[in-house]
Amino acid sequence: MITTRLGLGSAYSLLYGVRQPGELIERAKALGTKVISITDRDNLYGLHTILEKAKEAGLRPVIGAVLAERCLAPIWCFAKDRRGYSRLCEILTARVSDKGGYRPLDLLREDAAGLILASADGSVLQELAGRVPALYGAITPDSLGAVSLSRKLGLPLAFLDISLFLDKGDYQVHRVLRAIGLGKTIGSLSPEDTVTKDSHVLLSEAELERRLLSWPEAIAGTAEIAATCTYNELFDGFVFPGYAEVVPGTELRRRVIAGAVKRYGELGDGELERIEYELGIIDGKGFAPYFLVMDDIVRMANGLGGSNRTCGRGSGAASIVSYSLGITNVDPIEHHLYFERFLNPARADPPDIDVDFAWDERDDLIQKVIERFGPEHCARVANHTMFRPRSAFREAAKAYGFGDAEISQIEKRLFQFGDKTDVKDSLWTEILSIAGKLEGLPRGMGMHCGGLVITPGKISTYVPIEKSREGYPLLSWEKEGTEAAGFVKIDLLGNRSLAVIRDALANLEEQGNGIDRDTWQPIEDGATVAALARGDSMGVFYIESPAMRQLQKKTGAGDFEHIVIHSSIIRPAANKFINEYVRRLKGGEWAPLHPRLAYILDETYGILCYQEDVSKTAVALAGFDEVEADRLRKVIAKKAGVKLAAYEKQFFEGCRKNNVSDDVIQKIWDMMLSFDGYSFCKPHSASYAMVSFQSAYLRVHYPAAFMAAVLSNEGGYYRPHAYIAECRRMGLHVEGPDVNASRWRYYSMGKRVIVGLMAVKGLSASGGAAIVAEREKGVEFRSLADFLRRVRLGRDDVIALCPAGVFDGISEGLPRALQARELLKAHTGAGRKGQDELFAEEITPVYRFGGGAVLAPAPVKRKTSDDELWEEYRALGFLRRLHPLALWKDKIRGLRRVKAASIALYVGQYVCLLGWPVTQKEVWTKDGLTMSFLTFEDETALYETVIFPKVYERYGRMLFDQAPLLVYGRVCEDNGAVSVEVGRVVGV
Repeated sequence: MITTRLGLGSAYSLLYGVRQPGELIERAKALGTKVISITDRDNLYGLHTILEKAKEAGLRPVIGAVLAERCLAPIWCFAKDRRGYSRLCEILTARVSDKGGYRPLDLLREDAAGLILASADGSVLQELAGRVPALYGAITPDSLGAVSLSRKLGLPLAFLDISLFLDKGDYQVHRVLRAIGLGKTIGSLSPEDTVTKDSHVLLSEAELERRLLSWPEAIAGTAEIAATCTYNELFDGFVFPGYAEVVPGTELRRRVIAGAVKRYGELGDGELERIEYELGIIDGKGFAPYFLVMDDIVRMANGLGGSNRTCGRGSGAASIVSYSLGITNVDPIEHHLYFERFLNPARADPPDIDVDFAWDERDDLIQKVIERFGPEHCARVANHTMFRPRSAFREAAKAYGFGDAEISQIEKRLFQFGDKTDVKDSLWTEILSIAGKLEGLPRGMGMHCGGLVITPGKISTYVPIEKSREGYPLLSWEKEGTEAAGFVKIDLLGNRSLAVIRDALANLEEQGNGIDRDTWQPIEDGATVAALARGDSMGVFYIESPAMRQLQKKTGAGDFEHIVIHSSIIRPAANKFINEYVRRLKGGEWAPLHPRLAYILDETYGILCYQEDVSKTAVALAGFDEVEADRLRKVIAKKAGVKLAAYEKQFFEGCRKNNVSDDVIQKIWDMMLSFDGYSFCKPHSASYAMVSFQSAYLRVHYPAAFMAAVLSNEGGYYRPHAYIAECRRMGLHVEGPDVNASRWRYYSMGKRVIVGLMAVKGLSASGGAAIVAEREKGVEFRSLADFLRRVRLGRDDVIALCPAGVFDGISEGLPRALQARELLKAHTGAGRKGQDELFAEEITPVYRFGGGAVLAPAPVKRKTSDDELWEEYRALGFLRRLHPLALWKDKIRGLRRVKAASIALYVGQYVCLLGWPVTQKEVWTKDGLTMSFLTFEDETALYETVIFPKVYERYGRMLFDQAPLLVYGRVCEDNGAVSVEVGRVVGV
């Protein structure tokens, strides 16, 4: 009886694998297999999945790969032990890092310790015989291999099952994958491009035994390899960066105590006890190197441009060790943060500290980290991209020879309108069938946005390393595989709001209004608290969404503690609990659902708000231990059906043992289930709330600098025109873009926001840089002729700049179409056809900021045409001086409507409003119907609307265009938050 299948074929290859690893393993198990090795071709991409699925199925996996590239013939490599696995990783790394010099036979002859090799090709066997520790002559289902030569060379035989397909129907999928991988069509594939159909189907045990009757020693050889290759756990424990020059625990303690003194001054018993408690767990579990490396990385980031520029978040912000080191910025003692959610003695997985950095500094930081720890010790984490329905359909259709236009036409019908009934052509039906089988299969490999791994030894001995498109060393594995192997993934993530704060502070310092970021206390500022209580937070990180601003208005609570609660409770599944929270916050009576929950939930008014509330409740009421409670939290978040049912039973039974009534248990369980999907722990929300307060403080006290920084960093929740409109509502003057005033990015001067050249659509970064560089020599541009003498722009840049009004201040009233003609003469001697349709508008005073001087050229008045306004809007996405509604002034003049700023005066009444769509969020009712929350604005204010399913079904398609609408509906008020329940929508 054959119980071992080795070399089963590729399960993780765009070119060959046509089934998921789990499917191959389950079929092999059904055929009686006990030991299995699925060997990917020239990689170990699927190793994590293969090991996991094999163990779940009760099979023992053998680690292996088949070397095919630049080989005389395929060579199977099986890892006998850790050393063999490491050597295989090095060989696969050499394949990618040195393609020109990659010679697998040479590398194997040089060192194949710990590897068992096999080949069915005689020339390979001759090359390797006597030069490697373990070599077998391979017999496969479709080939006898070099049996006679193997015997002549004294080599043992081994059977290798090279099955790729579970049935013959998989062959066509294989052909399509080969066509995709080779950039061919299936009709142009040569015989060498594909495998043989019949020889690669997974055969039954009986059929294999019949074929191998004459070579029983091959079956014995396979069993011998399987018995020898028992290494399949990858690494023992976690793989942390090495700190050979210090004792990690001792060094960590030194740094923590020094940092704590800076944070707290003289350390009291409470701080010291917490430090000792945490350090005992961290050092006892061997995690000290991880904290040291995070400390080093944060120090590097702060060295890029000032201190306190990062945001450590996630559960790691509950650690006083992290706080003392400066990795996080919220005091865990003052804010009662739950350390055990982050780390406890029973927790098996490594700690997880996520740190945000300014989005435009992250790449430089990652490069510095790699240089600090050495490129041979560092690699970025990969993303494995899989075929999704659309990509599977498009790629399959291309493989069948169809062009993009025809594919797009069919794709729109299938995916946008969901209509497959009209696709009756047999060929398209076949393509759809193939596409369905491609879904979920590997398509390619990308790079995780911020994941980084650092190893104490050479990283290519742990995992095969490739190169990303950006030139970074790249792990073969994605997030799950990386963590399963014991690597501690360090997440260095980009955050636009940290750049907003940085840029606003730099702008202020430039104007002589510097703020010491190490000492300011935004959470204690009364004006900031009051603004957040009113919901005045557009542009403010984490709390600027319409839903969050409405919640702020309902609660009227803008202090730090409540902002932390609000940013956690406002998750999709918690709407009914939010309303109850607001009622209780405003003085409504309530009592804890159970006395044991009082100390856990009092600060959130008896409502489960944070992830750790789920775990704490399970411990307090149902007798869970810390590990089980954390697993329950994760299972709820992932909506894991079978596991969730088991935990539900355990929770109910545990609560009943503690004499909790079924009614109370059900209420608590329902509240727990509101944590499905995304939710946050308190340390995470507290960390982000600190960034929110810094942002809000700048918005309140330095609005122009703040809004300029928001626009420079391309905003957050809203489009640029919404922030421009908000600037005007805040009483700020928006000026430019202007050739003498604008930099590339936005900046402020007093109450002025100067639009950056970056706002001009189609302008190249090099063109913008040339303008700024020439002007910064100290002399402003005086005329178009002067500009032409000093700056040479490409034709596309000129065509982009003129409609945006960039040259209005130096063109002496010349219409923009003629400005473009004058500038284009330098290229062609005449204006380009169609330039007369560019546009104009009134010139406003423009300001040049440089060398401490502010110059205000005399404005040149001229008539603004409607065509010019339209072109300006297309060039910028907003108007320089007006709200975009001005483009429809003739149609909206005389309308009987209520202005948005006055909506609160019409509560309970049916009104007509003019609405410019700003942002929309679709949601689904409990009946599965679609509705929408949509933010509109007019010239005076933003306003929120609710569009219920029947109305949304009728008018939904009108809501996605950037065009004004007449919005009819009833004004509603909920705890001080005003919105409009839409009844109908009419185009202007």
